[in-house]
Amino acid sequence: MQFKRFSVLFAFILTFSSFFSSFAFAESNVKPSLVALGDSITYGWNLDDTNGNTNQSSKAFPYLIGNGDYRVSANISGGGWTSGKLLNEISKPENILAIKNADVITIDIGSNDYLQNELIQKLRAGQPVDPVQLPIAIGQVTKQLSINLGAIIGTIRAYNQDAPIILYNIYNPFWDTNAALYPLGEQFLPIANGAIQQVATASKSLLADSYTAFKGKQSDYIFPGGDIHPNEAGQQVLAGLATSLLSALPKGEITIDLTASTTEPTSDSVTITVSTSAKKALAIQWLKGDKTVEDFAKVGTGVDIKEKKFQVTTNGTYTVYIRDAKGAMAVKSITISNIRKGWGIGNGHSNINMNNQHQTLNK
Repeated sequence: MQFKRFSVLFAFILTFSSFFSSFAFAESNVKPSLVALGDSITYGWNLDDTNGNTNQSSKAFPYLIGNGDYRVSANISGGGWTSGKLLNEISKPENILAIKNADVITIDIGSNDYLQNELIQKLRAGQPVDPVQLPIAIGQVTKQLSINLGAIIGTIRAYNQDAPIILYNIYNPFWDTNAALYPLGEQFLPIANGAIQQVATASKSLLADSYTAFKGKQSDYIFPGGDIHPNEAGQQVLAGLATSLLSALPKGEITIDLTASTTEPTSDSVTITVSTSAKKALAIQWLKGDKTVEDFAKVGTGVDIKEKKFQVTTNGTYTVYIRDAKGAMAVKSITISNIRKGWGIGNGHSNINMNNQHQTLNK
């Protein structure tokens, strides 16, 4: 009697454990990885009053891109960073690794290249400058910024050829009510942003036009009191630019092939092996039945597939779902009907129907 009770208890624990494992696997439905490169804007400067800018803010635009559909795996940014500083930082081994594994990369850099220029600093302080020397200085800064941006993107592409790169241009950091400094920004930013546009075009990067988005709305999107950083509304605008660019990208098609381990009658389980054209599958799951993409939409619905194979112990139709790093999704079904419980030699015939009719692609 005690042995029987133990067996029942063990069976219950095993069943519960299997259920929990399947549920846990389904909850690991991974989000695409986003790596953000930049300066204090990307860092989220002054967004959190309590941390004194000692930590990056989750209110910064990288964390808002895609309305939570992306996971920021690395935010490589800091207060006062120039394009030269960023170029040095991304060469660190831990940052190279993050870039290598990224599905999306954003770059918002260059403001400090200009703001830290000696002549512009004098103008911001209300000091006179030689009007002849100012355009020369802006030209020199722009040239170096172009070189550094090219080197940054070149470094990215040396380790990651597939991830979309979103390159932000520079918004005017001065309120349009600032009669002294707003015209200064309007003087050099067309030159700066023209150079950034050229880099984006040459590198086939996506251009996020923050200049146009902020133009005439600085008082809505930038902190008051001479602060040049975006407030929460401004950060949301920056995030929206990237979200729109990413949503417009073609997602492509995913093909799925399903193969059963045997086509002969068997009393054992059948292993279904999955092969796919997806370069980077973030989710590979299965459900019993003839399912659609929408059936897998809710996290926790499907059972995660490890090592691209899973076992079934009963006949029926099984559907496999795949989602890749670009957001493309597909399903394919296979019907198994050759499992014979208690089957012996000489009984039955193989009967497996590879149902290639049930493939749905979500472009």
